[in-house]
Amino acid sequence: MDTSPRAHEAYFRRLAEMSPAERLAIGVALWRAGDSVQRSSIRRMYPEADDAEITFRIACARFGHELARKAYGRQ
Repeated sequence: MDTSPRAHEAYFRRLAEMSPAERLAIGVALWRAGDSVQRSSIRRMYPEADDAEITFRIACARFGHELARKAYGRQ
């Protein structure tokens, strides 16, 4: 483990002190940040793609091509 036991304890103590709403807000913020990074990466790889294509490509990366094709009605 690269985190000291003291830091580890402080982290979990802080999490325990948070309300469920605070923990959810952090989770949402982290998800949004990750989504933004992934969208930017896909846009750089496919600069000609529109928003629908970007969303489809993200779904492929997250869920696999077969499920994404079924969900988005693509062949």
